[in-house]
Amino acid sequence: MTSAATTLSYSVHTSPAPLRVGTEESPARATVRIALTNSGPDPVPCGTIAFTLPVGSGHEALTAAPDTIKASTDDAGWSTEHRGDGVFHVRPAADGTELKPGARIVVTLADVTVNHAVGAVTLGISESGGTGGGTASLRRVPGGLRLAKASPTAMLEDFRPDQVDVPNGGTVKLTWKCEVGPDYELFYGDQRCLVNDWIDDDGNGEWISPGLTSATAFMILGSTVRDGIPVTYGLTTAVTVDVPDLEVGDLDVNGSVRLFGRAAEIAGGTESSPAEYEADTDGVITGYIKTTQDQVPAELKVFVTPPGLRRQQFATQSWDARGGTLNQEASLFVPVPKGSRVRVVQKGDTNFSAALTWFPFGAGSLVPPPQ
Repeated sequence: MTSAATTLSYSVHTSPAPLRVGTEESPARATVRIALTNSGPDPVPCGTIAFTLPVGSGHEALTAAPDTIKASTDDAGWSTEHRGDGVFHVRPAADGTELKPGARIVVTLADVTVNHAVGAVTLGISESGGTGGGTASLRRVPGGLRLAKASPTAMLEDFRPDQVDVPNGGTVKLTWKCEVGPDYELFYGDQRCLVNDWIDDDGNGEWISPGLTSATAFMILGSTVRDGIPVTYGLTTAVTVDVPDLEVGDLDVNGSVRLFGRAAEIAGGTESSPAEYEADTDGVITGYIKTTQDQVPAELKVFVTPPGLRRQQFATQSWDARGGTLNQEASLFVPVPKGSRVRVVQKGDTNFSAALTWFPFGAGSLVPPPQ
């Protein structure tokens, strides 16, 4: 879960997930990890950051024993301090230390004794920014981070991927723990599948995804009947993809956009010879033909056959070698859909010159078809 109404962005993960409440006979201990990240484009000067765990025995509290919690960070330049009543201060060694774009600090709260009441709790966040931002200037931010506390008899828990970010086309391994017996179904994108065959006799589930090309949310649902009443448990998780495929409607961009990939020269020259290609991405062909003798025309034709459509012809002719306002250099601009077959024909009764260039949308190429 993430909070974005702050200078930094925050996410929280627990072990187990969801949290299990304890009982008098069997106390429950957990670990809470909070990641604070600079997800913006500029460095962020940092002061004190406070996390408040709700203390007490009720369903809206996390623990009745905050003094047992051990706090630490994964960065030696940052420290943690328990200020009492479940309030933990996290700060860099010097106020105003900048967190660079994309940088992340992970705060670990270990040995959390979860109370006995099932419910949902809110982990509070307060910030004081930059140089001179002491504890007196802490500002509580709205929302906070929500944590669920489940019954110790819940039949499904600890649903997680082995990676939270994968390259385009990469796979993830999802694991979970559950009771053996109920039916378990996994949902992602527009797909769903029964995963009982991926659960061992001890209730440990493991499933490997297909290649992912965009950020993907996964949900696992377990269904059973208890005391004659249908019961469903569900858990979710998500995986992001580095350089994902995108499908969008209207797009507004703040900043620069690179539309074209690496240009490549094709065909052209001074010979009357055809050339054939295949396009593995959308793009355009632009070029010209120029005769070198008056009234002796030179002709350039580009034939494009998109997948599932009839062939389209684009043609131009140069017939006068003089410049000025007369025809000297005839040009073409040809759109080429992905997967098209392309044939270029250039010819003349005498000397001519031609040049054509392929401009791909992205990183695709225009290459001769396989023989």
